Amino acid sequence: MKTKILFTLVVMTGVIFGQYNPDNHVVTVSMYYMNDMDEVEDGSWTKMGELMEKESTIMNRLDKDMISSLVLGHRWSGSLNEVVHIREWKSIADADKSTVGSGDMRKKGWPNEEKRKAFFKDYGKYWQSKHTDLAVMEMVTSRVKRNKKKITENSVVTVIEYYLKPMSQVEGGSIEEREALFDEYFKKVVMKNDKIISRRELKHYWSGSLGGGKIPVHNVTEYANMVDADNNSLSKEAIEKAWPVEEERKAFFQKRNKYIAWGHKDIAVHTNWVKLAKR
Repeated sequence: MKTKILFTLVVMTGVIFGQYNPDNHVVTVSMYYMNDMDEVEDGSWTKMGELMEKESTIMNRLDKDMISSLVLGHRWSGSLNEVVHIREWKSIADADKSTVGSGDMRKKGWPNEEKRKAFFKDYGKYWQSKHTDLAVMEMVTSRVKRNKKKITENSVVTVIEYYLKPMSQVEGGSIEEREALFDEYFKKVVMKNDKIISRRELKHYWSGSLGGGKIPVHNVTEYANMVDADNNSLSKEAIEKAWPVEEERKAFFQKRNKYIAWGHKDIAVHTNWVKLAKR
């Protein structure tokens, strides 16, 4: 009943502000906290990595409702003991179903009760018994780039917040034109840029505020390394190939950029633990 009420409120909010799209997916962002390694009895980074990989491999396979998952460790953001999970679901109902069913999935993944208890006792000693729910956001499914190649080396994930202007401040603008322009850029530049391994575009859902000013949008982008992530001219080649005629290129960006408010915020730079991901 609670889930139905909350879902109704989300839909009503979407109707009022013109944001919610039922074809988009839900992304939850949560933070978990590791215990200090020197306080873990017989603990080691190697052993912890092995346990995390086994737990993720089994649970990712059994969780049919969770579409994708990124497990992000410390790099430049936050503290060493903070681990961020970004999980994708078709709906908030699926996210709730998955969470409620996690106990049954563990039983299925570790059918022997004694072995299951032993594994999670060993696994649990590395973690504090708390987590923080950071956000529930809407992922634009028409502009998601997924990595379909097997990666063995950890990658880099950046989270950047930029802003859209309220439509009332865009002269002669429309939501249809804005979305078409962003779709065009995504298909011609993001999808054609091999340096961008994956990307998720996240908008307001339950988290943050909406209305009365600039509209925040988060881009969660994955790169192979920090050099690529820090390269401001990374998309230059793809842009010039997409619009080889300079006048046409300038015209496109002039039209698209009228929807974008000045400035951005660098939210985070994480190490993506690729062996724990579900893609």
